Amino acid sequence: MTCDELFDAWLGRGDLPPGGAEHLAACPSCQQDAEAMTALASALRAHAAPEPPPWLSRTVLRSAAPLLAARVEPVPRPAWRALAVALLPLPLILAVDWFLVRGAHALLSGLLPDALSLYLAGSYAVLLAALLGLTYAAVPLLAARQLRPPLEEHHA
Repeated sequence: MTCDELFDAWLGRGDLPPGGAEHLAACPSCQQDAEAMTALASALRAHAAPEPPPWLSRTVLRSAAPLLAARVEPVPRPAWRALAVALLPLPLILAVDWFLVRGAHALLSGLLPDALSLYLAGSYAVLLAALLGLTYAAVPLLAARQLRPPLEEHHA
């Protein structure tokens, strides 16, 4: 524990924190300040923090309104339109993939044992499904990124 950590915890708690007595016994600098810290901690404990007046929050918000208005960022619009356009060709893509997998299985069945051809066609179907899922999972992210305003460039 450092001297600063000891004094911060001492003032915050009002008494020595755990491990503070060992530090105080070993540190001559803290031993010199211990009496003043005890008096300060008891004075802080004796006086409670005053309640803020009810009008203070309105006054603070009113005075901060220009700063808050300058920092307002527009709320992004939902990307439903972009998502709907992206999902439009999905049935066609799924139909093409279905015929590709069936064709691959029929072709491989003539060349390889049935179990192996089914395994290869199934692996191909899983790969297509994973790629399609990743592609369509990225659509909302890309749409939201396009709707975001461009970053301001600051030059020195």
